[in-house]
This record gives sequence, structure tokens and C-alpha cells, in this order.
Amino acid sequence: MYNFQHIVLVSKYRFKVFKNPKTQKIVADAFREVEMQFDIKIKECSFGEDYAHVHMEINVPSKLSMEQVVQILKSHSASKVFKEMPNFIKRYLRREFWGGQLTGTSVGPVGENIIQNYIRRQDVSYEPFMPNREGMRQMKLQFN
Repeated sequence: MYNFQHIVLVSKYRFKVFKNPKTQKIVADAFREVEMQFDIKIKECSFGEDYAHVHMEINVPSKLSMEQVVQILKSHSASKVFKEMPNFIKRYLRREFWGGQLTGTSVGPVGENIIQNYIRRQDVSYEPFMPNREGMRQMKLQFN
């Protein structure tokens, strides 16, 4: 059964933390780990053009609520960021990497293409989550 959701995660204080490709890689790798560990399917993932948020289309498994999935994504990625980039603790004294706001909408078969195209139009896409698209204006992140 599929339960696709479009979610947007925003960095705390809307700091432009995703201008740094290292931060993008750490967060994307953390999302990949969560995807494998919790059987969550991330169909699309792009960092927003303001470098302060992430758009994702994910399949929320029936054993988890959307709130649980968001909590897992946020906590795992934040802990990896603070571990691999200790200087972020100076900016985020309470070790809160993500803001409290959350945008989440259900994605049905009719709206799925619209949501995917919207996510793909963001400036930076995490390539392993995104199928190869020709003619899209995006920078592809390179990973090992």
C-alpha cells in the first residue's frame, strides 16, 4: 500500500545551511540511512532554491505515522550534521537543526506528477533519489 506525502523541512531560523555541499551530502546520506532502516521510500528529494529547506516526496509505511517519519528524518539528520560538522553547535546552541514548522500534504495519483515536477524544479536535487531527467535545470550532487 502506498501513502505518498509531500513534506517540506525547514532549517531552524531559515539559515541558508544548504549552500554548503557538505551539509547537503550529510543530510541526504542521513535520509538514505533512514530510508533503508525504516522501510521508507523517498521518491524525490531536492534542496530549495533559498538553501534553507528540503522538499521530499516520501511513502509513509502503514506502521508509522507521518509525524513519526518526520521526527525520525529530522533527528537522525540533525545528529549526523552536528557529529560531522561540530562548528554548527555555535550557530545552533540548543542543537536544534530543523525548525518546528512542517508542511505536509498527501499525494494522490492525479497530483503526483505536479508534486514531482515542483520538487524537481528546486535548485539542487539529490541524485540517488531522482530518476534521470533530461532538460532539467538542476545541479546534480556527486557522491561516492
